[in-house]
Amino acid sequence: MADVTLWAKRLSGASLLLVLIGVVSYYNAMPVMFDELDPAQRHLLELEVGESEEVTLELFGEYVALRVTEGDSQTAELRLIDAIGSEESGSAPTGLDVDRPGEDGTLYAPVRVFRSAQAGDYTLHNDGNTTLWFVDDISAQKALFGSGWFVMMFFGCCLGLPLGVIALILALVGRGQRKKSGGPVVMSKEGRLPTTDELYRQYRGLPEVEEEKPIADPFPGQTKVGEESQQTGGDRDWQGWDEG
Repeated sequence: MADVTLWAKRLSGASLLLVLIGVVSYYNAMPVMFDELDPAQRHLLELEVGESEEVTLELFGEYVALRVTEGDSQTAELRLIDAIGSEESGSAPTGLDVDRPGEDGTLYAPVRVFRSAQAGDYTLHNDGNTTLWFVDDISAQKALFGSGWFVMMFFGCCLGLPLGVIALILALVGRGQRKKSGGPVVMSKEGRLPTTDELYRQYRGLPEVEEEKPIADPFPGQTKVGEESQQTGGDRDWQGWDEG
């Protein structure tokens, strides 16, 4: 129980320190995050309505097309055509593809994601009625992890919060064990304060008095001194009575 409580205190302290580091690092990493994640500042293409332009995709890349959101879900309304005229369809955004805030407060919504496109040269056509941004997420992530402040923020938040949850669980477990094993101090039957040994037994739930085991006689078969005196005294009394 003591070990559980000790580890709960250690983990809670480590969690608090890591979260504090993550929060401080976040404010210092914000300029780098906006610089790398803001589509208006970091993009491969920015196409106005009806425009098209060539772009080169790399193998194992992750490319996202975005439009400015206006409260309603945006449709893709784009075409990505390779060198031989085949269209790369891509996939719809998932829950991991969240909206991205720009430095000026503009919100950019993903409309199409290209994760399995073959490497090569493509032409992107904007068939919609709003501006289209095309960004490279893998390059942005590499740039972010090259910033020391972002790395400290990432590990501070990702490690600090789980450690806090574990510390809370351990604290609850230790508290439950204390309630189960420890009880209120009970006064002795004589009305005196219990001794240290009695307090320990009450805390651990042990019986008040241990059963004493009989000790074997070290001199079996020999007459005890008290009994021998009684027998001698008895003989003398008999002899005195008999002799008058």
